[in-house]
Amino acid sequence: MLSTKELEQYIKNEISCKLKDVSWDKINFKEGNENSPEGTYIFSKNDKYHIIFAEKGKIREDKITSEIKEVLWNVLDIISFDMAMEYAIHNRVENKDFRHALFEKEIKIYSLFGEEFEQKKCLEIAEILEKNPYNDSIIGL
Repeated sequence: MLSTKELEQYIKNEISCKLKDVSWDKINFKEGNENSPEGTYIFSKNDKYHIIFAEKGKIREDKITSEIKEVLWNVLDIISFDMAMEYAIHNRVENKDFRHALFEKEIKIYSLFGEEFEQKKCLEIAEILEKNPYNDSIIGL
């Protein structure tokens, strides 16, 4: 089990060596609680990794895991969404749902972290599209 500092170094190294221009402002590698400013807090405590989402003076979610890959997945999920959204905005195709480009970029990002991450992201996207299929007749988005 890594300490919080070691966990931070590991996660930042794993992501920064594969993705450029990563913004870390949404991720706090320190213990968070209900009195913490809004954001995501990642830390090691009692031989477990904690991923806390604090919002409006409350802890909205506290994921606890012993798997470092799960921590990496959660951090990547936060970081990659803004990157994929930026890509989707700049690569819109007229009369096509912007999510084509968004999901394409997300899959490309996750594939950099191995087949397991890529397949998990593809499954997640398939579940989203099953409930909310592409709407390629959208005009002006």
